[in-house]
Amino acid sequence: MLARKRLAKHVTKTTALAMFGAVGILWSLQVLFTYIGELADLKGDYTAWRAFIYVMWESPRYLNEILPISALMGAVIGLGSMASNSELIVMRSVGVSLWRIVSWVIRPALLLVVLSLALSEWVVPHSTEQAKMVKKKQEVAALGEVRGYWTRENQRYIYIDYANAQGDLRQVQILDFDDVYYLKGIVNAQEGKFQAEQNWQLKQVEQVDILQDGRAQYQHFDAQQLPLALQPKYVHMVTMDPEDLAPSQLVSFMSYLNEYSQVPKTYKLAFWQKLASPFALIALVVIACSFIFGPLRQQSMGFRLVIALFTGLGFYYIQDFLGYASLVYSPSPAWFVFTPIVLIFVVGGYLLHRAR
Repeated sequence: MLARKRLAKHVTKTTALAMFGAVGILWSLQVLFTYIGELADLKGDYTAWRAFIYVMWESPRYLNEILPISALMGAVIGLGSMASNSELIVMRSVGVSLWRIVSWVIRPALLLVVLSLALSEWVVPHSTEQAKMVKKKQEVAALGEVRGYWTRENQRYIYIDYANAQGDLRQVQILDFDDVYYLKGIVNAQEGKFQAEQNWQLKQVEQVDILQDGRAQYQHFDAQQLPLALQPKYVHMVTMDPEDLAPSQLVSFMSYLNEYSQVPKTYKLAFWQKLASPFALIALVVIACSFIFGPLRQQSMGFRLVIALFTGLGFYYIQDFLGYASLVYSPSPAWFVFTPIVLIFVVGGYLLHRAR
């Protein structure tokens, strides 16, 4: 039992160092090459220093993106080094099962899963917003501004010429329809302000009600309370790309949209991609283990890394292609997002089963 614990610690430590080393190297290269690319766009106030600050704020997103492929390459390096030293052969000869070794390799990968979830939820949305502020030389509040926005709540269609994340509205037009989509009334307001509990206060309101006999009734109000489920936080979310939103933000925004209108597929795709990311990381670690115990066990470390790199890149290209294809061909992006992951699990499991 003590010997097995030492073996578990050794395998876990070796693969963890390899994975985190791969993370550090790939992350540094990504930041360096991105900064070099930004230097080509220098002009006016966008200096080399501002480009550096921009890349630093974007770096958490780069880190989150390279975690799965880093886990793949780290598993190949860690297990590959032990295979080259005949350590895996010794472990198998004393009765350690292949699947137990794979479970030891997955342990450090779970740390990367936790890191990925933390980055997606708490770091990337904020850092991406700060990066946009540096790039566009705007305040964060200005980044949360929306101009020309349509939304729907049941039979009410709302056009907002200007809105921001502080709850300010300007030039609001509301069209109310009945159940058979006959126009019931029109409301125009010069400005509005979010109060609380889904209530907005509109100012300088002109209201036209369409009566049942076809006549129109006009009313003017200096101020009027209007119940709307639209909240300032949702206005802010509209200004951000779906892939830059945290998973909790996506869930909240999609719940709002699903209740009152149709959820755009781009938000569904971003949600399922974030949900599938931990499974993709584990799947790539499984395929890495299958390479070492299977067809690549006699190959050199350089050849293993090349195959691992091409496998990781191919996986992401296919996943991206299927993800965007789902916007056209599938009612739910989940099928297309999880298909490559399931395929990788099946192939890795089959190769490990054969090697056993």
